[in-house]
Amino acid sequence: MRPKSCKIALGAMLSLSLVLLTACASAPQPLPPPVVVAPPSIPPLPPEARQPPTPGLCSLTCSQGLSSLLGSLLSSPTSVVAPELPASGPTPR
Repeated sequence: MRPKSCKIALGAMLSLSLVLLTACASAPQPLPPPVVVAPPSIPPLPPEARQPPTPGLCSLTCSQGLSSLLGSLLSSPTSVVAPELPASGPTPR
């Protein structure tokens, strides 16, 4: 580059950096107050989406017994079973 073009490039870079620094030095704009949004409301289920009432054939103790059985099955870990012996003896070589 020529000396004259170097001076022009240097001047352009300095003026650009001056503009950028001036923009950063200005006072920050105040933030607007936060907007308060109401939580969404959950509409009631339509009649066709509701579960029908429990029939009279199913007793309360039956449902409770099934619930406790399922709870115990889900909470207990699977037991480790010892491997069984093979049905036949070892094979000869």
